[in-house]
Amino acid sequence: MAWYSIVPEAYAVNKNIDTSMFSVRSEASFGTNTFVYVAIGFALVVVMIFVYRWLNMRRIRRANQLYLQKRAKAQQQEIELSEDASFRLVALAKAVNTNPEKLLGSNVAFEKAVDKLKRTASTDPMLMKIPGLREDLGYIFFNRRAQFVCTQMLQSGQKLRVGVKVKGKSHSYVGTILNSTEDEFWVKPPTVKGKVVNLSKFKSFEFSIFRKNDGEYRFASKLKSQIQKPMNALVLTHTNKIKKLAIREHDRYKLQFKRNFFFLVDSRKSTGDTGGQAQCTGLVHDISIGGMKFSVQELPDRVVEGVNVVFKLEEAKIKNEIHAEIVRISEEKEQQFIHLQFQDLSELNRLYLQKFIASKSPIKVT
Repeated sequence: MAWYSIVPEAYAVNKNIDTSMFSVRSEASFGTNTFVYVAIGFALVVVMIFVYRWLNMRRIRRANQLYLQKRAKAQQQEIELSEDASFRLVALAKAVNTNPEKLLGSNVAFEKAVDKLKRTASTDPMLMKIPGLREDLGYIFFNRRAQFVCTQMLQSGQKLRVGVKVKGKSHSYVGTILNSTEDEFWVKPPTVKGKVVNLSKFKSFEFSIFRKNDGEYRFASKLKSQIQKPMNALVLTHTNKIKKLAIREHDRYKLQFKRNFFFLVDSRKSTGDTGGQAQCTGLVHDISIGGMKFSVQELPDRVVEGVNVVFKLEEAKIKNEIHAEIVRISEEKEQQFIHLQFQDLSELNRLYLQKFIASKSPIKVT
């Protein structure tokens, strides 16, 4: 006899207990807890990602600051100023009420200080010493670390393309800077059959100049006069309105001429054979100072993108072979079009190439 049988009314028990209610509570509880755990875990992951990125950015900022400090220190150490140059630098800074260290660390700040001195004290004897000081500081065109911001940075011997328009048609030649002062610079005029061409009727000239591993710059200057003594020269005014061309801004012109191309098929890093040279004759369709495009009926074997190409362009007075790389090959109307990018083209050869393009009176590609 069970113990509860004595008072069955008070302790009435159903032997068939329904446990479904407990299972439901258990599943609901489990589902709620799982959601909470997932939410907490997701929040922790988000916090960890945020902390990681913050720490990473902090490390990057510190590294950049350290790099800039080291670079500034290295630049200052590379400039060995004489006692006279240091004195002139301090005098210039004092004249325009600025810090000498600021002028020592930036040629842009230096040129602004010079311009300010010209405006406020145009007769200051200090201006006579600026060209020498500019050279001592290394703020000249040949120094790629110095921004090309004014033509006063040009020096004797620098080659540049000189252009002028006659009746709507452009003419140009490769000239040489003969002299440069703080107020003007002299450029050698062109000659025809040994005689100097008289260009004194023109009011201004357009110039194009290249700096190795930097880019092409263009500017225009007004003509002051053309002199014969002490040497034949175009005397032009300085300017600070200088434009640096991006690669996409390079003029590309349509030209039609045939050329022999030699492909260095063994120059590709991806091939394992010894290879050799292959050649073909192609028709040039357009050309710029950065590259050209030509077409052939069929390319030699193993000539693919990345292969180096060598050809000559003696019509442009470029004596050395021109080296280029195939950057793209396309097909159209049963012809293969090869797109080249020039490599290691010197500043002088770029000027000659630019003059050659202009002399062909080409149609500009739109």
